[in-house]
Amino acid sequence: MCFSANMSLGMGVVGLAAAGITFADSKETFWVRAARSYAIFHFSLMEFIQYFAYPVADQCGYGDNLLLSQLSTIHIGLQAFAIMPGLATYSSDKTALKKATVIGLMMSSLFIILSQLPKEWQFFFEPVPHFIGNLVSCLFMGTYHIGYHISSAFATLFTHGSLFALAFSGFLWKDNWRISTYHCVMAILTLFMPQWLLGVTTGEAAAIYCFYSVIITGSFMPYFKGFFTAKKLHDPQDLPVRG
Repeated sequence: MCFSANMSLGMGVVGLAAAGITFADSKETFWVRAARSYAIFHFSLMEFIQYFAYPVADQCGYGDNLLLSQLSTIHIGLQAFAIMPGLATYSSDKTALKKATVIGLMMSSLFIILSQLPKEWQFFFEPVPHFIGNLVSCLFMGTYHIGYHISSAFATLFTHGSLFALAFSGFLWKDNWRISTYHCVMAILTLFMPQWLLGVTTGEAAAIYCFYSVIITGSFMPYFKGFFTAKKLHDPQDLPVRG
């Protein structure tokens, strides 16, 4: 599939519409609607960044490419805060949303701090084969799509922490296996399959994931909550008494 700037723009617009529909779901509480719609909105913003990145791809280290690369770094750092609360809203644990919000905020704060520290600070002296690490931040033109190079200290912590937030964090919460399994499988398909089948770099695969993440987070829209929401367990006192 050949991606393009117009496809990124279109996906971003679709994402904004989906976020609006999700936030308008009056059957849910404000904070549930906010968490779900923000997850869609967050990934929609990345598509607008990618739209503007296509004309300046490979102009690393200066001008609009540098600005968009810095915005991408912040955006990727905030992914934990964006996705973890949304996943937690489907749990039968009423405290899951609050806990996920706190954990996501702590993780995202750490990732943003790491991105501001010297990029030479790594766990290993050997360069790690990821798109985050001892790199010059840049948006480059890959084989099929825009790709990321993100400058950050302790890249392994950053990349694995982001993968945990996107694919595995939902399993922390009670009765939350449906939405968690869906996001885990989709993350593997969009993050790793392009590398295995198409031979693209990790940075390009990450950008491909961001493109499809608008579709993936579409699972937060109200049309699908009947399937993903944990079935509430009735208290025995709530059951009708038979004479």
